[in-house]
Amino acid sequence: MKHSTFKALGLAVALSGPLFLASLAVAAEAVEKTAIPETADAILQAIDAKSAELKKTIDSGSLDAVHHQAFAIRDLAAALPAKSASLPADKLAKIKGNVKFVATLAERLDATGDAKNVAGTKSNYAKLTTVLTSIRSNYAPAK
Repeated sequence: MKHSTFKALGLAVALSGPLFLASLAVAAEAVEKTAIPETADAILQAIDAKSAELKKTIDSGSLDAVHHQAFAIRDLAAALPAKSASLPADKLAKIKGNVKFVATLAERLDATGDAKNVAGTKSNYAKLTTVLTSIRSNYAPAK
């Protein structure tokens, strides 16, 4: 009895091997790391580049790829507070609040993109650009 159980288990593992490897590849893609620049200014430039890339992705109709840029923007924005220690406390607090909303919008962009919801994706992108503009305003020189 034990022998046949092990044979069946071995067959199941052998048959699921390619499926397991494919799911590992998908998981590796999902945890693709975003390179985080060393300074807040460089992070803002990287956010601008990813935002432009995201706009092109949306405009081209490739909504299934929206999550890549949206999550990269989320990761870049999340790194800003740690690179912004020299800012006044009130500005840093605003940035931290906006970073949380960027994360929410990245999730929404992923959901609307996966659903092929063009209007929803464009709406979430417009909200994202507004929040990113608000973040950037905290780095503007005082007048």
